[in-house]
Amino acid sequence: MSDEEGDHDVPRLRLNLYIETLKARMPAAQYTLLMDIIRMWAEHGGGTIRVRMDDDEKELFTTEVKREMLTLMGLIGALEPGHEDRADHVVADLGDGEHTSGALTLVPADVAADPERLRAMREQLDARAGRRDSDTAEVEAIARASGMLPDSET
Repeated sequence: MSDEEGDHDVPRLRLNLYIETLKARMPAAQYTLLMDIIRMWAEHGGGTIRVRMDDDEKELFTTEVKREMLTLMGLIGALEPGHEDRADHVVADLGDGEHTSGALTLVPADVAADPERLRAMREQLDARAGRRDSDTAEVEAIARASGMLPDSET
């Protein structure tokens, strides 16, 4: 095997080692939930996915599990040639906004160390969440008015 082929394997080896480490240190139920979400995310090509969870799953999906999910996403992203640097990204806490709480993101280390950039990211995320909440409420109101949803109790 040439050095170039060996370099190509490093991101995959790093991902596999990280997954094995997670499996060894996480409670089995959390590990299974995390891997199910990662599989679903990967099968849908990455990006944003919506996951419905029952109460037990919501309890298992702690902030630490969310952090690990983002780390895995970075390691998976590093498998793409030319994006190996994604493996070195870190999880940053964006904090709370008007429409979001406990927001986390995966960013390069220099971004994570810049409070102004993180604040701008939180504001952008919060604005999108506000628009999404507004759009959802409008669609539900239309569906309710057309008889597609029962009237909400007020």
